[in-house]
Amino acid sequence: MKILVAHNRYQQAGGEDTVVAEEVRMLQQRGHSVHQYTVDNDGITGIWQEGMTAARCFYSISAAQEVSSLLASIRPEILHVHNFFPAISPAIYFVAEKFGVPVVQTLHNYRLLCASATLFRDGQPCEECLVERSFLPGVMHACYRGSRAGSAVVGASVSVHNALGTWRNRIGRYIALTQFAAQKFGSYRIPAEKIRIKPNFVPDHGRGDGSGDYALFVGRLSPEKGIRTIIAADRLGHLSLPIHIAGDGPLLSEIERACARPGSRLVYIGRMSRSQIIEQMKRAVVLVVPSVCYEGFPLAIVEALSFGLPIIASRIGGLPEIVQDGHSGLLVESGNPAALLQALRTFVGDASRIEAMRQASRVQFDSLYTEQKNYDLLIEIYRELL
Repeated sequence: MKILVAHNRYQQAGGEDTVVAEEVRMLQQRGHSVHQYTVDNDGITGIWQEGMTAARCFYSISAAQEVSSLLASIRPEILHVHNFFPAISPAIYFVAEKFGVPVVQTLHNYRLLCASATLFRDGQPCEECLVERSFLPGVMHACYRGSRAGSAVVGASVSVHNALGTWRNRIGRYIALTQFAAQKFGSYRIPAEKIRIKPNFVPDHGRGDGSGDYALFVGRLSPEKGIRTIIAADRLGHLSLPIHIAGDGPLLSEIERACARPGSRLVYIGRMSRSQIIEQMKRAVVLVVPSVCYEGFPLAIVEALSFGLPIIASRIGGLPEIVQDGHSGLLVESGNPAALLQALRTFVGDASRIEAMRQASRVQFDSLYTEQKNYDLLIEIYRELL
């Protein structure tokens, strides 16, 4: 099969960029001809560039010309779009329609519903734009990078293309990462019958041994990831396990102060390479995912399952679909440090229960999240359109 993959990379590489790279590799290794159209945001550095980008996010003529040239020369059977915002723009769907190439769109975030793409505001989930059926609340709250003007441009762009039928008519299939996300999208703007569920995946690096005697947090050090819940739990009482914290982000200084507090059992281990994270996961006793936002499908979770690493996760968004409560991990109330403190105690002393969770985690990975199973799901979606 011949496939064109389109993706607007992020200025700071993240999980979406990793997912795209892994999907391309997976397809190529199985004999498919995969071509990539990628752009980035590195040139957006000043007011003039931001203004030009804002104008192009409605319809980028340059992207349309570049994609037209690729479609004419490559003649792919499928166009798979990951992130189109901001530089590629919805122009790509009009060009694909012109060439008669069916489109698959992966919904990595909530951009089509929310200016910030997270459905998160002021420390908690926010669905005001969904409830109001309008992008104006996002403008009022300056949800896109703290800018009302920027939020207006992002919201108007999505709404204009909704009125033009872009989301309904020019995309053949959508890929949501969880049933929770599919329900949100299917209730507003996107035809529910076009949505298919395909989670993220990671290569199998073998099982871990849990010999490290520590819990682990891996991710961006930002409010929506629930890092302050970890800090509060550490202050609330003696953590039964030290928590190693790996990552970087706007709350780094707050983390460093918390780790320096006398009696703290938090250990900041820095921003680590993928190979270093793998070694940390293999030796950890439990992964802590205390998110207070609607996560997509964190790669850290599926990696943990592959290592047989149980997970303590917030009972929010799609996380309860991924972490099987009492089997591959435990679910706790989002933002509740006492609940997190109590859940950690489960992973000390009861060796048989811990081992049962380790076994269940690996079984869940083998059943649902291997590369081959992910490939089968993706190819089935492609073949539906062909």
